[in-house]
Amino acid sequence: MKRSGLLLALLTLGTSSVCAWNHVSQTDLQEALDSSAYVYVASRDESKALEKEWLATQKSEKDPNIVSFDCTEHLKFCKELDVTSFPTIRVYHRDGRMDRYRGERKAKSMAMFLHRILAPQPLEIEVNDDNIESLSAIDAVVIMAHLRAEDWDFWDRFKALAKTYRDRYSFILSSTSGKKKSSMTCYNNIDDTKHETLDVATVDALESFVKLCSDPLIPELTRRNEAEYTASQKSLVHFFASSEETKEAFRKEIRPLAKKYADFLHFTITDVTEYPDMPSILGLKAGSKTGLVLENTNTGDKFHYKKSLAKLPTAAQVERFLDDVIDGKVKAWEDPAAKGREHEEL
Repeated sequence: MKRSGLLLALLTLGTSSVCAWNHVSQTDLQEALDSSAYVYVASRDESKALEKEWLATQKSEKDPNIVSFDCTEHLKFCKELDVTSFPTIRVYHRDGRMDRYRGERKAKSMAMFLHRILAPQPLEIEVNDDNIESLSAIDAVVIMAHLRAEDWDFWDRFKALAKTYRDRYSFILSSTSGKKKSSMTCYNNIDDTKHETLDVATVDALESFVKLCSDPLIPELTRRNEAEYTASQKSLVHFFASSEETKEAFRKEIRPLAKKYADFLHFTITDVTEYPDMPSILGLKAGSKTGLVLENTNTGDKFHYKKSLAKLPTAAQVERFLDDVIDGKVKAWEDPAAKGREHEEL
């Protein structure tokens, strides 16, 4: 199939009969693939969540090339696009390259992905006092390389790094003058953090720096990343939530506290709709929709925040809770099951 345009496709299983989607026809999509600079495509999902975010993307971008297409009605055509499972998000380039979108299905993230993919990665530009503020804010995560003229090996490594992660972060390459060593700086504009390093000699060092820059200050715990955080030797402050609004409100409120205690604590969020058993595993009432627990991953002790969470706790309230744990005013939860096992052993 000829692909002379750029396609960012989100094609997901669904019917087109009862929904607010305004799907383009197969003919229109084929025409766009053959003639347009790019086409951003989506289809309905059963939860309605994607529909809401896609409509928001269309509204904010005001781009006629952001459309939707229903693979359920056109399975053969989607197969010709090498789409065999739904949903999927892709960018098809004129030269045959293809980029996959792996981010969260939020309007801002989907729009930023399109902007990022269309931009050169890395952007080669001289960074100076006049433009550094604007350049460091062009994306959620911006990674800059300051290159000394003779360090062409670093130039090659950085370009390869940008190629690998171009779908997730923005990369900027600039030269450095005088006797300054080559270095990297990164800006995480979600958490308002900045990191710098002179360790640019190996691929592993560059990869580690990207991870340091991009890891969220307050991550959402999943089965995939749980072991990483529990093995970090830091205590975990678990917050349980059931809505995206509550998660974002907690991050916004607690972010300064998370920075303050970053050397000792990981503040995390667990979605109870995805992991309904997690609150009870940490000693909360089964079926709890929210809760706050401090877990000492070294000793296994768990400390419960006893106050009502009908309203989101403030950073000051959470810090007082942490101080009370340190002062011994909050006792560790005693697992009844563990106590029963001790008696059996006796």
